[in-house]
Amino acid sequence: MSGKPTYQELTNFFYNCARWVPKLDLTSRVASMHMNLSVSFRVGLLPTLLFGFLHPTLAGIRTSFSLDYCSWHATDIVLVELTPRPGVFRVVESWKGNLEAGSPVAVPGLQPAPGAIEISAYPRRFAEIENGGLNEQIPAQPSGSRMVLFLKNEAGASGEQWRPADFFGEMKTSVVWIDGGQLYRFQQVVNPGPSILAPWDMGLDKMKDRVREIHRVQLELAKVIAVEDSAVRAEALKFYVRSDFREAQQLALSELGKSGPRALATIREMLSDPVFADDGAELVKAFAEAGGESVGEELERRLQEQLTFWQATGPTLSLGWWNQDPTPHAPLRGRYAQTLELVRALERVHYRPASITAGQLGNLWRSLPQLDDPSGLSQMVTECDQLVDKLRRN
Repeated sequence: MSGKPTYQELTNFFYNCARWVPKLDLTSRVASMHMNLSVSFRVGLLPTLLFGFLHPTLAGIRTSFSLDYCSWHATDIVLVELTPRPGVFRVVESWKGNLEAGSPVAVPGLQPAPGAIEISAYPRRFAEIENGGLNEQIPAQPSGSRMVLFLKNEAGASGEQWRPADFFGEMKTSVVWIDGGQLYRFQQVVNPGPSILAPWDMGLDKMKDRVREIHRVQLELAKVIAVEDSAVRAEALKFYVRSDFREAQQLALSELGKSGPRALATIREMLSDPVFADDGAELVKAFAEAGGESVGEELERRLQEQLTFWQATGPTLSLGWWNQDPTPHAPLRGRYAQTLELVRALERVHYRPASITAGQLGNLWRSLPQLDDPSGLSQMVTECDQLVDKLRRN
Protein backbone atom coordinates (compact mmCIF):
# COMPACT_ATOMS: atom_id res chain seq x y z
CA MET A 1 0.00 0.00 0.00
CA SER A 2 1.37 3.40 -0.92
CA GLY A 3 0.32 6.79 0.43
CA LYS A 4 -2.67 7.18 2.72
CA PRO A 5 -5.06 4.22 3.10
CA THR A 6 -8.22 4.22 1.04
CA TYR A 7 -11.70 3.92 2.54
CA GLN A 8 -11.83 0.22 1.61
CA GLU A 9 -8.41 -0.39 3.15
CA LEU A 10 -9.53 1.34 6.34
CA THR A 11 -12.69 -0.77 6.40
CA ASN A 12 -10.77 -4.00 5.96
CA PHE A 13 -8.10 -2.99 8.47
CA PHE A 14 -10.53 -2.16 11.26
CA TYR A 15 -12.82 -5.09 10.53
CA ASN A 16 -9.90 -7.50 10.77
CA CYS A 17 -8.49 -5.83 13.88
CA ALA A 18 -11.87 -5.87 15.54
CA ARG A 19 -12.55 -9.52 14.85
CA TRP A 20 -8.98 -10.67 15.51
CA VAL A 21 -7.79 -8.74 18.56
CA PRO A 22 -9.90 -9.24 21.67
CA LYS A 23 -8.07 -6.62 23.69
CA LEU A 24 -5.77 -3.78 22.75
CA ASP A 25 -3.42 -3.30 25.67
CA LEU A 26 -2.72 0.34 26.31
CA THR A 27 -1.02 -0.16 29.67
CA SER A 28 1.17 2.83 30.44
CA ARG A 29 3.74 3.50 33.13
CA VAL A 30 4.06 7.15 34.08
CA ALA A 31 6.80 7.76 36.67
CA SER A 32 5.87 5.53 39.62
CA MET A 33 2.18 5.44 38.71
CA HIS A 34 0.79 2.40 36.89
CA MET A 35 -2.28 3.03 34.79
CA ASN A 36 -4.20 0.25 33.12
CA LEU A 37 -5.94 1.57 30.06
CA SER A 38 -7.20 -1.64 28.53
CA VAL A 39 -9.58 -0.89 25.70
CA SER A 40 -11.92 -3.47 24.20
CA PHE A 41 -11.50 -3.43 20.43
CA ARG A 42 -14.21 -5.63 19.03
CA VAL A 43 -16.41 -5.87 15.98
CA GLY A 44 -19.13 -3.85 17.66
CA LEU A 45 -16.88 -0.78 17.67
CA LEU A 46 -16.25 -0.86 13.92
CA PRO A 47 -18.99 1.61 12.90
CA THR A 48 -17.77 4.07 15.52
CA LEU A 49 -14.18 3.73 14.37
CA LEU A 50 -15.02 4.26 10.72
CA PHE A 51 -17.34 7.12 11.61
CA GLY A 52 -14.37 8.76 13.26
CA PHE A 53 -12.47 8.71 9.98
CA LEU A 54 -15.36 10.02 7.94
CA HIS A 55 -16.41 12.68 10.46
CA PRO A 56 -13.23 14.02 12.07
CA THR A 57 -15.10 16.93 13.66
CA LEU A 58 -16.99 14.48 15.88
CA ALA A 59 -14.36 11.86 16.56
CA GLY A 60 -10.92 11.00 15.25
CA ILE A 61 -8.75 7.95 15.04
CA ARG A 62 -5.06 8.81 15.17
CA THR A 63 -2.09 6.68 14.24
CA SER A 64 -0.72 4.20 16.76
CA PHE A 65 2.30 1.93 16.61
CA SER A 66 1.51 -1.74 15.97
CA LEU A 67 4.39 -4.12 16.60
CA ASP A 68 2.94 -7.03 14.65
CA TYR A 69 1.85 -4.96 11.64
CA CYS A 70 5.13 -3.09 11.37
CA SER A 71 7.18 -6.27 11.89
CA TRP A 72 5.34 -8.01 9.07
CA HIS A 73 5.46 -5.19 6.54
CA ALA A 74 8.94 -3.81 7.22
CA THR A 75 11.75 -4.92 4.94
CA ASP A 76 14.30 -3.79 7.52
CA ILE A 77 14.07 -3.62 11.31
CA VAL A 78 17.11 -2.24 13.06
CA LEU A 79 18.24 -1.13 16.48
CA VAL A 80 20.04 2.16 15.87
CA GLU A 81 21.66 5.00 17.73
CA LEU A 82 21.36 8.68 16.90
CA THR A 83 24.33 10.42 15.32
CA PRO A 84 25.13 14.15 15.62
CA ARG A 85 23.56 14.64 12.18
CA PRO A 86 19.77 15.18 12.38
CA GLY A 87 17.80 12.37 10.77
CA VAL A 88 20.86 10.13 10.39
CA PHE A 89 21.32 6.96 12.46
CA ARG A 90 23.93 4.24 12.88
CA VAL A 91 22.85 0.59 12.90
CA VAL A 92 23.72 -1.20 16.13
CA GLU A 93 21.92 -4.45 15.37
CA SER A 94 19.81 -5.77 12.50
CA TRP A 95 16.70 -7.77 13.39
CA LYS A 96 15.37 -8.13 9.86
CA GLY A 97 16.73 -7.20 6.43
CA ASN A 98 20.14 -6.60 4.93
CA LEU A 99 21.45 -3.60 6.84
CA GLU A 100 24.68 -4.35 8.67
CA ALA A 101 25.93 -3.10 12.01
CA GLY A 102 27.71 0.22 11.57
CA SER A 103 25.75 1.16 8.45
CA PRO A 104 24.35 4.72 8.32
CA VAL A 105 20.60 5.11 7.78
CA ALA A 106 19.17 8.46 6.73
CA VAL A 107 15.51 9.03 7.61
CA PRO A 108 14.70 12.73 7.17
CA GLY A 109 11.17 12.14 8.43
CA LEU A 110 12.54 11.53 11.92
CA GLN A 111 14.15 14.92 12.33
CA PRO A 112 12.71 16.64 15.42
CA ALA A 113 10.80 19.87 14.86
CA PRO A 114 12.17 23.16 16.21
CA GLY A 115 11.38 23.37 19.90
CA ALA A 116 11.20 19.60 20.41
CA ILE A 117 12.45 18.35 23.78
CA GLU A 118 14.02 15.18 25.16
CA ILE A 119 11.80 12.40 26.48
CA SER A 120 13.23 12.92 29.97
CA ALA A 121 11.62 16.39 29.98
CA TYR A 122 8.16 15.14 28.98
CA PRO A 123 5.27 15.62 31.43
CA ARG A 124 4.84 12.87 34.00
CA ARG A 125 1.26 13.40 35.16
CA PHE A 126 -1.21 11.36 33.15
CA ALA A 127 -3.64 14.26 32.72
CA GLU A 128 -0.89 16.26 31.04
CA ILE A 129 0.23 13.32 28.91
CA GLU A 130 -3.21 12.51 27.46
CA ASN A 131 -3.83 16.15 26.54
CA GLY A 132 -0.94 16.07 24.08
CA GLY A 133 1.23 19.00 23.15
CA LEU A 134 4.97 18.52 23.04
CA ASN A 135 4.59 14.75 23.40
CA GLU A 136 2.79 14.65 20.04
CA GLN A 137 6.10 15.52 18.38
CA ILE A 138 9.16 13.45 17.59
CA PRO A 139 11.47 13.91 20.61
CA ALA A 140 14.87 15.59 20.37
CA GLN A 141 16.98 12.84 21.89
CA PRO A 142 20.72 13.33 22.46
CA SER A 143 23.35 11.76 20.23
CA GLY A 144 23.93 8.12 21.14
CA SER A 145 20.31 7.50 22.17
CA ARG A 146 18.80 4.32 20.81
CA MET A 147 15.68 3.55 18.79
CA VAL A 148 14.21 0.65 16.84
CA LEU A 149 13.22 1.54 13.27
CA PHE A 150 10.65 -0.40 11.22
CA LEU A 151 11.35 0.57 7.61
CA LYS A 152 10.43 -0.27 4.04
CA ASN A 153 13.23 -0.11 1.53
CA GLU A 154 11.78 1.53 -1.57
CA ALA A 155 14.43 2.42 -4.08
CA GLY A 156 13.67 5.51 -6.15
CA ALA A 157 15.47 7.50 -8.81
CA SER A 158 17.71 9.02 -6.16
CA GLY A 159 18.76 5.63 -4.78
CA GLU A 160 17.85 4.10 -1.45
CA GLN A 161 14.78 5.61 0.17
CA TRP A 162 13.25 4.53 3.46
CA ARG A 163 9.51 4.54 4.00
CA PRO A 164 7.51 3.80 7.16
CA ALA A 165 6.16 0.28 7.73
CA ASP A 166 3.14 1.65 9.60
CA PHE A 167 -0.33 1.03 8.13
CA PHE A 168 -1.05 4.76 7.92
CA GLY A 169 2.30 5.60 6.33
CA GLU A 170 3.49 7.64 9.33
CA MET A 171 7.17 7.51 10.20
CA LYS A 172 6.71 8.35 13.89
CA THR A 173 4.48 5.28 14.36
CA SER A 174 7.12 3.07 12.75
CA VAL A 175 9.59 3.67 15.57
CA VAL A 176 10.15 2.64 19.18
CA TRP A 177 12.23 5.01 21.32
CA ILE A 178 14.40 3.88 24.24
CA ASP A 179 15.12 6.18 27.15
CA GLY A 180 16.72 4.97 30.36
CA GLY A 181 15.75 1.39 29.58
CA GLN A 182 12.08 2.35 29.11
CA LEU A 183 10.44 1.84 25.71
CA TYR A 184 8.17 4.49 24.21
CA ARG A 185 5.89 4.45 21.17
CA PHE A 186 3.26 6.74 19.71
CA GLN A 187 -0.21 5.64 20.75
CA GLN A 188 -3.68 7.14 20.78
CA VAL A 189 -4.60 6.52 24.40
CA VAL A 190 -8.02 8.18 24.25
CA ASN A 191 -10.38 8.63 21.28
CA PRO A 192 -10.95 11.39 20.43
CA GLY A 193 -7.49 12.53 21.34
CA PRO A 194 -3.96 12.91 19.96
CA SER A 195 -1.38 10.26 19.21
CA ILE A 196 1.25 10.77 21.91
CA LEU A 197 4.63 9.33 22.76
CA ALA A 198 3.78 7.17 25.76
CA PRO A 199 5.64 4.61 27.90
CA TRP A 200 5.20 1.00 26.84
CA ASP A 201 5.25 -2.03 29.13
CA MET A 202 7.42 -4.06 26.78
CA GLY A 203 11.02 -5.12 27.23
CA LEU A 204 13.52 -4.75 24.41
CA ASP A 205 14.41 -8.47 24.41
CA LYS A 206 10.75 -9.46 24.36
CA MET A 207 10.08 -7.13 21.44
CA LYS A 208 13.07 -8.52 19.56
CA ASP A 209 11.83 -12.10 20.10
CA ARG A 210 8.39 -11.14 18.77
CA VAL A 211 9.89 -9.52 15.67
CA ARG A 212 12.00 -12.58 14.91
CA GLU A 213 9.12 -14.98 15.46
CA ILE A 214 6.97 -13.00 13.04
CA HIS A 215 9.78 -13.03 10.49
CA ARG A 216 10.16 -16.81 10.90
CA VAL A 217 6.45 -17.35 10.23
CA GLN A 218 6.64 -14.98 7.26
CA LEU A 219 9.44 -17.02 5.67
CA GLU A 220 7.63 -20.31 6.33
CA LEU A 221 4.44 -19.02 4.78
CA ALA A 222 6.32 -17.79 1.71
CA LYS A 223 7.57 -21.36 1.15
CA VAL A 224 4.04 -22.73 1.48
CA ILE A 225 2.69 -20.22 -1.04
CA ALA A 226 5.39 -21.30 -3.50
CA VAL A 227 4.19 -24.94 -3.49
CA GLU A 228 3.01 -25.74 -7.03
CA ASP A 229 0.42 -28.41 -6.17
CA SER A 230 -2.58 -26.28 -5.19
CA ALA A 231 -4.24 -29.07 -3.18
CA VAL A 232 -1.09 -29.60 -1.11
CA ARG A 233 -0.66 -25.83 -0.78
CA ALA A 234 -4.22 -25.39 0.46
CA GLU A 235 -3.79 -28.08 3.10
CA ALA A 236 -0.60 -26.40 4.33
CA LEU A 237 -2.25 -22.96 4.37
CA LYS A 238 -4.90 -24.35 6.69
CA PHE A 239 -2.42 -24.29 9.58
CA TYR A 240 -1.69 -20.58 9.14
CA VAL A 241 -5.36 -19.59 9.19
CA ARG A 242 -5.09 -20.30 12.92
CA SER A 243 -1.83 -18.37 13.30
CA ASP A 244 -1.17 -16.12 16.29
CA PHE A 245 -0.27 -13.38 13.81
CA ARG A 246 -3.16 -11.60 12.12
CA GLU A 247 -1.14 -10.76 9.01
CA ALA A 248 -0.22 -14.42 8.52
CA GLN A 249 -3.84 -15.43 8.96
CA GLN A 250 -5.08 -12.89 6.43
CA LEU A 251 -2.44 -13.89 3.87
CA ALA A 252 -3.26 -17.58 4.29
CA LEU A 253 -6.97 -16.91 3.74
CA SER A 254 -6.21 -14.82 0.67
CA GLU A 255 -3.96 -17.52 -0.80
CA LEU A 256 -6.61 -20.18 -0.21
CA GLY A 257 -8.90 -18.27 -2.53
CA LYS A 258 -6.18 -18.02 -5.14
CA SER A 259 -5.48 -21.76 -5.05
CA GLY A 260 -8.36 -22.64 -7.37
CA PRO A 261 -10.74 -25.61 -7.55
CA ARG A 262 -8.26 -28.08 -6.06
CA ALA A 263 -8.45 -26.12 -2.80
CA LEU A 264 -12.22 -26.50 -2.48
CA ALA A 265 -12.11 -29.76 -0.52
CA THR A 266 -9.87 -28.19 2.11
CA ILE A 267 -11.95 -25.01 2.40
CA ARG A 268 -15.18 -27.02 2.56
CA GLU A 269 -13.75 -29.08 5.40
CA MET A 270 -12.72 -25.90 7.23
CA LEU A 271 -16.21 -24.42 6.85
CA SER A 272 -17.60 -27.50 8.62
CA ASP A 273 -14.98 -27.48 11.39
CA PRO A 274 -15.97 -25.56 14.57
CA VAL A 275 -12.29 -24.72 15.07
CA PHE A 276 -12.60 -22.29 12.15
CA ALA A 277 -15.99 -20.86 13.15
CA ASP A 278 -14.54 -17.37 13.66
CA ASP A 279 -13.20 -17.44 10.10
CA GLY A 280 -16.47 -18.44 8.45
CA ALA A 281 -17.02 -15.24 6.48
CA GLU A 282 -13.46 -15.15 5.15
CA LEU A 283 -13.63 -18.85 4.26
CA VAL A 284 -16.83 -18.27 2.29
CA LYS A 285 -15.04 -15.53 0.40
CA ALA A 286 -12.09 -17.85 -0.32
CA PHE A 287 -14.44 -20.67 -1.33
CA ALA A 288 -16.23 -18.48 -3.87
CA GLU A 289 -12.96 -17.19 -5.29
CA ALA A 290 -11.46 -20.67 -5.58
CA GLY A 291 -14.52 -22.26 -7.19
CA GLY A 292 -16.12 -19.41 -9.12
CA GLU A 293 -19.37 -20.23 -10.90
CA SER A 294 -18.96 -23.95 -10.18
CA VAL A 295 -19.79 -23.46 -6.49
CA GLY A 296 -22.88 -21.30 -7.02
CA GLU A 297 -25.28 -24.12 -6.12
CA GLU A 298 -23.40 -24.97 -2.93
CA LEU A 299 -23.23 -21.32 -1.90
CA GLU A 300 -27.00 -21.02 -2.32
CA ARG A 301 -27.53 -24.17 -0.26
CA ARG A 302 -25.44 -22.63 2.51
CA LEU A 303 -27.46 -19.42 2.26
CA GLN A 304 -30.67 -21.44 2.57
CA GLU A 305 -29.26 -22.95 5.79
CA GLN A 306 -28.59 -19.46 7.10
CA LEU A 307 -32.10 -18.35 6.14
CA THR A 308 -33.54 -21.26 8.13
CA PHE A 309 -31.42 -20.28 11.11
CA TRP A 310 -32.51 -16.64 11.05
CA GLN A 311 -36.16 -17.61 10.53
CA ALA A 312 -35.96 -19.58 13.77
CA THR A 313 -33.69 -17.26 15.72
CA GLY A 314 -34.62 -13.77 14.51
CA PRO A 315 -38.01 -13.55 16.23
CA THR A 316 -36.44 -14.56 19.56
CA LEU A 317 -33.88 -11.76 19.55
CA SER A 318 -34.38 -8.48 21.33
CA LEU A 319 -33.49 -5.03 20.05
CA GLY A 320 -29.78 -4.38 20.52
CA TRP A 321 -28.85 -8.06 20.47
CA TRP A 322 -25.63 -7.25 18.60
CA ASN A 323 -24.10 -5.68 21.71
CA GLN A 324 -25.51 -8.13 24.25
CA ASP A 325 -22.64 -10.56 23.74
CA PRO A 326 -19.41 -8.52 23.90
CA THR A 327 -17.09 -11.53 23.71
CA PRO A 328 -14.55 -11.60 20.87
CA HIS A 329 -16.04 -14.79 19.41
CA ALA A 330 -19.76 -13.96 19.69
CA PRO A 331 -21.56 -16.72 17.72
CA LEU A 332 -24.39 -14.52 16.40
CA ARG A 333 -21.98 -11.92 15.07
CA GLY A 334 -20.04 -14.64 13.31
CA ARG A 335 -23.26 -16.04 11.89
CA TYR A 336 -24.28 -12.60 10.63
CA ALA A 337 -20.88 -12.03 8.98
CA GLN A 338 -21.00 -15.41 7.24
CA THR A 339 -24.57 -14.84 6.00
CA LEU A 340 -23.65 -11.43 4.61
CA GLU A 341 -20.58 -12.85 2.85
CA LEU A 342 -22.67 -15.62 1.28
CA VAL A 343 -24.96 -12.99 -0.25
CA ARG A 344 -21.94 -11.11 -1.62
CA ALA A 345 -20.32 -14.30 -2.90
CA LEU A 346 -23.46 -15.28 -4.80
CA GLU A 347 -23.41 -11.91 -6.48
CA ARG A 348 -19.79 -12.41 -7.52
CA VAL A 349 -20.41 -15.87 -9.00
CA HIS A 350 -23.73 -14.69 -10.47
CA TYR A 351 -25.81 -17.72 -9.53
CA ARG A 352 -29.30 -16.80 -10.78
CA PRO A 353 -31.39 -19.32 -8.79
CA ALA A 354 -30.16 -17.61 -5.60
CA SER A 355 -32.48 -14.66 -6.23
CA ILE A 356 -35.36 -16.50 -4.54
CA THR A 357 -33.43 -17.29 -1.35
CA ALA A 358 -31.90 -13.82 -1.23
CA GLY A 359 -35.34 -12.25 -1.65
CA GLN A 360 -36.73 -14.36 1.21
CA LEU A 361 -33.81 -13.37 3.46
CA GLY A 362 -34.25 -9.69 2.66
CA ASN A 363 -37.97 -9.84 3.39
CA LEU A 364 -37.34 -11.64 6.67
CA TRP A 365 -34.86 -8.97 7.70
CA ARG A 366 -37.34 -6.18 6.87
CA SER A 367 -40.09 -7.84 8.86
CA LEU A 368 -38.15 -7.92 12.15
CA PRO A 369 -37.10 -4.60 13.72
CA GLN A 370 -34.41 -6.35 15.78
CA LEU A 371 -32.77 -7.52 12.55
CA ASP A 372 -33.36 -4.48 10.36
CA ASP A 373 -31.54 -2.19 12.77
CA PRO A 374 -30.66 1.14 11.05
CA SER A 375 -27.51 1.43 13.21
CA GLY A 376 -25.80 -1.06 10.93
CA LEU A 377 -27.60 -4.39 10.59
CA SER A 378 -29.82 -3.04 7.79
CA GLN A 379 -26.89 -3.67 5.47
CA MET A 380 -28.25 -7.21 5.01
CA VAL A 381 -31.36 -5.84 3.29
CA THR A 382 -29.27 -3.62 1.03
CA GLU A 383 -27.04 -6.52 -0.04
CA CYS A 384 -29.98 -8.88 -0.61
CA ASP A 385 -31.83 -6.31 -2.71
CA GLN A 386 -28.70 -5.64 -4.73
CA LEU A 387 -28.20 -9.36 -5.39
CA VAL A 388 -31.80 -9.92 -6.41
CA ASP A 389 -31.81 -6.89 -8.71
CA LYS A 390 -28.56 -7.89 -10.40
CA LEU A 391 -29.57 -11.52 -10.93
CA ARG A 392 -32.96 -10.58 -12.37
CA ARG A 393 -31.56 -7.97 -14.74
CA ASN A 394 -28.72 -10.08 -16.14
